[in-house]
Amino acid sequence: MYKKLSGLRYILLIGLLVFLIAGFLYARSQYVVPIIMYHSIDKNDAISRLSVSPESFKRQMYFLKRHNYNVIRLEDMPELVQKNHFPPKTISITFDDGYENNYTHAYPVLKELGLPATIFIVPMLVGREGYLTWDQIIEMSESGIISIGSHSMTHAYLPGLPEQRLRIEIDDSKRSIESHIKRPVYAFSYPTGGFDEHVRERVRQAGYKIAVGTNPGRTYPKHDIYAMKRLRISKTSDNMAVFFIETSGFYTWIKEHRDED
Repeated sequence: MYKKLSGLRYILLIGLLVFLIAGFLYARSQYVVPIIMYHSIDKNDAISRLSVSPESFKRQMYFLKRHNYNVIRLEDMPELVQKNHFPPKTISITFDDGYENNYTHAYPVLKELGLPATIFIVPMLVGREGYLTWDQIIEMSESGIISIGSHSMTHAYLPGLPEQRLRIEIDDSKRSIESHIKRPVYAFSYPTGGFDEHVRERVRQAGYKIAVGTNPGRTYPKHDIYAMKRLRISKTSDNMAVFFIETSGFYTWIKEHRDED
């Protein structure tokens, strides 16, 4: 009887180990390197999903620093993707649209902590009320902390645009930014996350090293360097437990399956 119980325990133990190993391998296969996306850092977070309060943003950045996240420049991501090797806690920080509060509220925190980030700007919006000026953009670019990327020339929805207009939005925006900051522009962000295979190819041909969307969906490749998935940070991320989950590398899988339901 004792031998039978011992044999049963052995079988159960082996079964548990197989289950745990299978679970670990499955979870690992669902990992998507986290690229977090901000827009406006202001006090409108109660009414806008595109706003994060300065206080929450500061807490989130201190969280990344305190817990030793490997915060890398977005333009360094393609090398990791090609090697299919991401050091533990790798993450990139991005901002869309080029709001002036990125300079007044986000930049000082990032500079203090030495955390690199990419700000995607729209050249035709530069200097307008509420948006960055070229002087601010140049200062951040020269700091070594902020990389400047293109968010198209006019923030147009790109799929379906005539070829000449696509060249303006994709190619000319790159040249415009480079002419001001005197540095190469390596990253592109699709306005409203909109792209198709033709737009993706035009971005590649224009000489960008990486492009980011929002959430192309679970049927799309996890690590396509010209359609990298991102996670929008909003008021729900005021809760640091939520922010921890979002920056874990597994939240994209959770979100995609939740949204499909």
